[in-house]
Amino acid sequence: MRMVSETADPGPYRLRVASDAAWAGQSSYGHRVTLGQKLAGGVLTLLRLIPPVMALLATFTALYLYRDTPVPLDSIGLPGTTGGLLLTGICFFCIALANRRYGPGFAFAQTAIAMVLVAALLVFGRDILSQLVSADAAPPMRQGLAFTAAFFVASFVSIVVFEGARGTRWWTAPLFGFLVAAIVFAPAYYAAAFAGTDVSWLDQALQSTGLLAAEGMLLLIPFWALRGMVQPMAGFGGY
Repeated sequence: MRMVSETADPGPYRLRVASDAAWAGQSSYGHRVTLGQKLAGGVLTLLRLIPPVMALLATFTALYLYRDTPVPLDSIGLPGTTGGLLLTGICFFCIALANRRYGPGFAFAQTAIAMVLVAALLVFGRDILSQLVSADAAPPMRQGLAFTAAFFVASFVSIVVFEGARGTRWWTAPLFGFLVAAIVFAPAYYAAAFAGTDVSWLDQALQSTGLLAAEGMLLLIPFWALRGMVQPMAGFGGY
């Protein structure tokens, strides 16, 4: 009878022993996260969300106050440009910084919380708005809700594209994030706010898309300048 050598290769299906394990399970095996640790982690997460949410809300406030303020860009073929449109690009910039710092999950939470607060104010806080500004200065309900919905969708798509465009070049993620935000936001907003009215919203949507896209490319300069200050935090998936 032919004997098989003990040193022969038993193939890929041999039984493994403990020393063959490719992981060090004993370092974390049996570790349980207590309720106190979970609560502390949740509180810390909320505290980390406060600065990016406040930054986005501050930009929303400036956008609201200057939404009808004309910007003199007629000489370069952009008549009717307002401060509100330019500040919309700054809102996307704030989201991109949060995405860089904490990753897409935090950026989406930042956007969702800020938009919920804005929508709640538009729906339930009309009396508060009327006390802060005159009734004539307050935007119509349709335009306010159209902005909220369009911005939320554009922000979500921008966050996803920012995540997918990460690479060896620092500018690819913010650039594509800004561009897709412009392409999604302007048509969605003008269609939702003015479709069926006498406003020539299609021309305004195309002009606003181009302006936001150009602003996004210019915002790469401050994004690059802030990369040293807003660095990715370890363990959060930033970029």
